[in-house]
Amino acid sequence: MVWKLRGEPLSHWNYAIILMLCYCIGELGHFLIGTLSRSQAQEIKFGNQRCIPLVNQQVNSSIKQSCYELNSTLCGDYVHDNKSLCEWNYDGSGMEYQVLAGPAFIAVFSLAGLVMGVLGDLYNRIRLLTFCVFLYSSMAFLTGLSTQYWHLIIFRMGFALGEAGITPLTASIIADKFGSQSRALAMSLFNWGIYVGYGLAFCVGIYVTELDVWGKSWRFSYFVTGIPGILMTLILFLVLREPPRKSIVKEVDHNDNADEVEISEVDSGKLSTVESHHGVGNEITMKLYGSVRAIITRPPVMLLLLAASVRHTASFCWAYNAKLYFEQYYPDAPVASWMAFASIVGGSFGIISGGLVSDFIASAHGVSTRLWVLVISQGLATPLAAMVVYLDPPYCFISLFCAYFFAEMWYGVMLTSLVEMVPLQYRTTCIAISSFTIANIAGNLPVFVALLKHQLSGGLRAALIIMYPGFYFLSSILFLITQLAMSAAQRKQERISGKQINNNKEQQHENLLE
Repeated sequence: MVWKLRGEPLSHWNYAIILMLCYCIGELGHFLIGTLSRSQAQEIKFGNQRCIPLVNQQVNSSIKQSCYELNSTLCGDYVHDNKSLCEWNYDGSGMEYQVLAGPAFIAVFSLAGLVMGVLGDLYNRIRLLTFCVFLYSSMAFLTGLSTQYWHLIIFRMGFALGEAGITPLTASIIADKFGSQSRALAMSLFNWGIYVGYGLAFCVGIYVTELDVWGKSWRFSYFVTGIPGILMTLILFLVLREPPRKSIVKEVDHNDNADEVEISEVDSGKLSTVESHHGVGNEITMKLYGSVRAIITRPPVMLLLLAASVRHTASFCWAYNAKLYFEQYYPDAPVASWMAFASIVGGSFGIISGGLVSDFIASAHGVSTRLWVLVISQGLATPLAAMVVYLDPPYCFISLFCAYFFAEMWYGVMLTSLVEMVPLQYRTTCIAISSFTIANIAGNLPVFVALLKHQLSGGLRAALIIMYPGFYFLSSILFLITQLAMSAAQRKQERISGKQINNNKEQQHENLLE
C-alpha cells in the first residue's frame, strides 16, 4: 500500500521538504546581512557614522534614544553616573550597506538566474541545483573570513550566483513532480524556506553573534550558515533524481468544460525541447527567444510580473531595514525572538494556507482563478503592516505576525500560477526571466528607503510606511487587474475551443451525409 497526501505519494513530498531545507539555508545567508550590518560595519568600517548607544551600558531606552540626536562633538560627552553612554561609530546603515544588501546581490542573482533557467531546460536540474547549493554555502562560509568591504561584495556576489538557480530549477521540478491538486501546496512548502530562513537570520545573526564563539563574533554566524548547506549538497546528490518533464495544458471537452491535462514530455513529440543538432549556443538563444516571446505575448503574465515586483519590493524594504528600525526606535525590544516567531510561524502558516486555499479554488473553479487569494490576502495585510510601524512593542510584533500570515500567502501561489501559464519547453527559462525581472525591480528599489528617510520629516518610519504597507496595497490592486485579465483570457480561449469543437462536429456531420 502506497501512502498518499493530497493524491501524491509520500516520496514526492520528500522532494519538497529537501528542496525547502536547501532554500532555508539560502535565505538564511541572504538575509543575514540585515542583522549583522552594524557589527560588520564597525569592524570592517563602511557606511554611515552617527552617535549610537554603547552596547555594554544598561540604561533605559529613552536615554539610548537621546544618543541618536547628538552630533559628533557632543556624542562622547553624554554621560550617566559618570559613564559615557554613547559613541561615534558606524551604525550599519547608509548607501554602502544598501548596495551590499541589494544591488550587489541582485546584479549577479538576476543575470545568473537567467543562465540557470536556460540550462535547466536543457540539462539535469538536480545536478545543477546541487552545484548551486554547494556554491552559495561555500560563499557564506568564506564571508566569515572577510577583512575588507570589497571582500564582502565579492562573496555576496558569489552567494547570489549560487542562490540564483534555486527558484527556477526547483519550481520547474515541483511543477513536473506534482499534479494540479497538490502543486500550489508543494510550491508553498518549498517557499516555506523563505520564512524559516529569514526568521533564523535574526536568531543566528543576533544570538550567535552575542555568544562570540572563539572570539569570531559575527563571523561565526556565517560559518554556522555555510556548513549545513554543504551537508545538504550531499543529500541532494544522493537522494533526489531528475523527474520526467510534463506539460500543463487546457483541454475543452464536448460539454465546454475546461480541464487540466498533464502530458509527459516523453509521450509527446510536440513537447520536445530544441533539437540537438542546433548546438548548445543556438539552443540557448532559441530558448531565450522563445521564453521572452511566451511572456510578452501573454498580457496576464506581464501583469503578474509587475504585481509580483511591487509585492516583492515591500518584502525587501522591510527585511533589509527591520533591525535598523527597531534599533533606532525601540532599542530594548526583544527583536530576535519576536521577528523569528512572526516570520517562521506567521509566514509559514500563511504560505501553507495560501497553497491549500489556492489548490481548493483551482480544483473547484479552474487554475485560472488562483490569484483571487492574492488580491484578498494582500489587501488584508496592508493595514496590519501599517500598524507594525506605528504601534509600540509588543503590539507591533503582534501586528507583524498577523501581517505575515496574510501577506506571505503570495509567493507560492504566484509561482504556481506562472508555471501554469507558460509552455513546458520554456518553463524553467520563463521562471528565470520572471525572477530576473522581479529581482531587478524589487532588489534595487529598497535604496529609496535610504533616500526617503532623509527627505521626509518622519525619517525611517515615514519611508517604511510608503515602501512597506504602501506597496502591499498597490500589489493587491495589480493582482486584481491580473486576475481579471486571466479570467477574460480564459473565457476567450473557451469560446475559441468551443467553436472549434462545433466546427469539427459540423464537418463530421457533412462527411456522414456525403
